[in-house]
Amino acid sequence: MFIRKTIISAIVISTLILFPEVSFAKTEPGAAATEQRSQRVRFNELTFSSGYGWGELKGNDNLEIIPFSVRFGFDINALVGVRGPAELQFGVEPFLNTIVAPEEGVEAGFNVGFRYITPVTDGVSIFGEISSGPAYLSIDTVEQGDGGFNFISQFGAGLQFELTRNVALNAGYRFRHLSNAGFSEPNRGINSDVLLAGISFGY
Repeated sequence: MFIRKTIISAIVISTLILFPEVSFAKTEPGAAATEQRSQRVRFNELTFSSGYGWGELKGNDNLEIIPFSVRFGFDINALVGVRGPAELQFGVEPFLNTIVAPEEGVEAGFNVGFRYITPVTDGVSIFGEISSGPAYLSIDTVEQGDGGFNFISQFGAGLQFELTRNVALNAGYRFRHLSNAGFSEPNRGINSDVLLAGISFGY
C-alpha cells in the first residue's frame, strides 16, 4: 500500500511540474503567464551515468548489474521557492541496465524524482536524491517470480565536481528496492546497492 501511494504521489507531482499551466492557468493569463511559467521549470542538466550494482537473492544467488542511465534535470527552484546557491531539481531518468548474474538479462524503464544539490566548497557540491518508476525485469527470480513488470524505488547521495562552467563529474551511491507493488505474486522484493559515476552537461 505504501509503494502504491508513493507511485501515485510521484505521478501527480510530476504532472504538476511538467505541465504547470494546469495549476497556474487561472491566475496568469496571456503572454506574461507564458513567460512566468517558463521561468518556474527550466531544463538545465543532462547526465550520463554507469557503474556497478549488487544484491542478494534467495538460494545463495547474487544479483549483479551494470547500470546505464540518461538523466534529464529540471531546475524547479522558482516553482517551489528555493533561494540561495542550493538547487532543487526534478529529474526524469530512463535506464537500461545489463544483468550479469545470476544470469544474463536486462532491467529497463525510467524513474522520476527529485535531487537537492548544494555547494560545499568551490567547484564541489553534495546532493541527495529520491526517485521511483516502472521497470521491466527480464529474468525469473524466487522473489518476483517470472520476469516482467515491476517498479524500482531508490534513494541516494553523491558528490559533483565542476570541471568547467558547463561540465561536471559526479559520483554517488544508491539504495534500490525492486518490487511489483503488490500487483502479482510473489512480491518479496529485491534490494540492491549501486555505485555510479557520470558526466553532467549544464544548460
